[in-house]
Amino acid sequence: MSLRILHFSDVHLPFPPGSFRTPGILHPKRLVALVNFYLRRGSKYARALQKLNGLNEFLRREPVDYLLFTGDTLNFGLEREFTGAAPRLAETLALARRGALAVPGNHDLYTQDSLGLHRRHFAPLVRSDLPETAAETGFPLVRWMGDEAVAIAFNTSRPNFNFWNSSGRVPAVELDALRALLDRPDIAARRHVFLMTHYPFDESGFFHGLRNARALLRVLHGRGNLVLLHGHNHRPYTYFLPESATPLYCAGSLSKEGAESFWLFDLFGGALNPRRGVWRNARFTLAD
Repeated sequence: MSLRILHFSDVHLPFPPGSFRTPGILHPKRLVALVNFYLRRGSKYARALQKLNGLNEFLRREPVDYLLFTGDTLNFGLEREFTGAAPRLAETLALARRGALAVPGNHDLYTQDSLGLHRRHFAPLVRSDLPETAAETGFPLVRWMGDEAVAIAFNTSRPNFNFWNSSGRVPAVELDALRALLDRPDIAARRHVFLMTHYPFDESGFFHGLRNARALLRVLHGRGNLVLLHGHNHRPYTYFLPESATPLYCAGSLSKEGAESFWLFDLFGGALNPRRGVWRNARFTLAD
């Protein structure tokens, strides 16, 4: 049986009118980010909505079975961003023929108030096939994908008060839940276990990476059926984890000007057959 799975990330949709009419914009982290956005970052994502619509057009032209999204729909985690983006993200995820999974990015959980907004607007968009295995955080989420594959989404994003801190962390309870899931016979027996999260699995930078990357890698060590998917870094790449046969794929950013990308996997038995999506002539297509 063959499956088509598409992995995308880091859309950073434009904020709708009136987004900044809230006391939440006065949070120090948001104020610094707002200056950075207008001076440098904003121009790179000015056409983000066009790129998301371009992905929708690609999915109608090239249907996929499952969509796996690794976060950063927003820029500042403000309420009007959530209310504007939720129906757009729902439209995209609904284009998967058999199901989708999604995790938040650090920009979606930008400050503490964004946590509740995410639970209200984004969390209802995806459901787990094994809800009883989630920790009290609501993760990990599980999606069975045919008889030989499964996707597991766990959250590495968190609010950080200090504007210079963009680091992530896997909560200890999620690490324990992830270990228990990977040890389940019905998951360990699958040919492909897609693990998806926002932050890179093996980048442990103190202010921008995953603080407990080593603990996560210890949980993953020695498992031969894993495929690792993440976003956060706005350039697409793939490599094998050091001293292992575990492939890792960063989707990059769907919308960053000049670097638009996603990964498409065609599964045939034990083969992954990855191909990268690129933006050419105002539409998404597959790289040669």
